[in-house]
Amino acid sequence: MAEEYAKQLFLQEKPTLALLAISSSTKTYASVITKEINSTFAHTTKILSKMKEHGLVEFTVEGRVKYVELTDHGMNVVGALKNLIIAIGEEPGAKSINASVSPDKQSSTSEMSDTSSSQAIQKKIDQLSSKIESIYDTAIENGADKNAMSLKLGPFNRDIAMTEKMIESSNYQIDESVINSLNDVRARIESILNQ
Repeated sequence: MAEEYAKQLFLQEKPTLALLAISSSTKTYASVITKEINSTFAHTTKILSKMKEHGLVEFTVEGRVKYVELTDHGMNVVGALKNLIIAIGEEPGAKSINASVSPDKQSSTSEMSDTSSSQAIQKKIDQLSSKIESIYDTAIENGADKNAMSLKLGPFNRDIAMTEKMIESSNYQIDESVINSLNDVRARIESILNQ
């Protein structure tokens, strides 16, 4: 049943996009997700209901707004989806090369995999940093106060945490420079939010 559900849900574009959209915000709601994934409201609410049934999201009501947030299980699934996206982006056959290489040459092939994995995560960190700086610059130009800045940039803390989990759960050795880059992005967002 769970495997059938996974095939039906996460091998489809809209549910995957919905889950990733939820992960990029600390609190969001169905109409925002609908716009982000270019779907109908009815389809989005159906997707969210299925996700709730399987413990991926939870709803909270504040006033007249019904927010949706990831559960811990949902965060684990998002991490797996992001790892899948990174794996798909790697060069074809990167892992299968190891199987056909003699043991004395496997270490150099492993280093190549380590490098490509580090590069993929570094690319994600660079994109995250670029988004943060762009949003910050726009907010400064528009004269945003500390609360507005927090609302715009706060959700990126979840992306930073997800990237950190990706590094921790990687099957490959991640370069120290990648970890330092992530720490720099974390320090930058903290300095912006604490201004």
